[in-house]
Amino acid sequence: MTEEELKTAIKELDREELMHIWQERRNPEQQAKWGKGKFFEYAILRSFELEGAEVKYPFNVPFPQAIIDGKEVIEQIDGIVYEDGLTVLAESKDYEDNNIDIEPLAKLQVRLKRRPSPVIGCIFTASDFTLPAQVLIESLMPHTILLWNRSDIELCLNNKCFRKGLHLKYRSVIEDGNHMLNLSAMAQLGKI
Repeated sequence: MTEEELKTAIKELDREELMHIWQERRNPEQQAKWGKGKFFEYAILRSFELEGAEVKYPFNVPFPQAIIDGKEVIEQIDGIVYEDGLTVLAESKDYEDNNIDIEPLAKLQVRLKRRPSPVIGCIFTASDFTLPAQVLIESLMPHTILLWNRSDIELCLNNKCFRKGLHLKYRSVIEDGNHMLNLSAMAQLGKI
């Protein structure tokens, strides 16, 4: 499917359909339909949208006058979430078998440097983050990047609380310097 077809297809899904495909996204038929990793990318944005947030689905931004080997250099943005005063540049990695290392964090930091300082980043992964990534995240200031692992995502999908989760994670990074707030722990405390 093209990017436009993906956007149209995901916007037709309600919460129940989204959850069903989420469970089946590793199925070869689903991967053939959506493309590897694409459903994950679009499902995160659709979940925020279903909860009332404004989103911009994946898009490309050309770098003016940047050409390497005869090709225009393009910045790929996995999506943007506008939620109650927060603007989030989303990066999604559907790597279930490998934890996320430092490269996606460094790339997102570069993207954030091209935007106004209030914009924050979120990395969503179907796995978790390596120890080097968890250490690096502490030194990426002044850019705020919040980390979402599989358990955070599945909790928010099942409880329709992506917006609430975003605000809890943002508050935690402000108050405690914690970029990886465990939303399951928050749910156990009754905060979700």
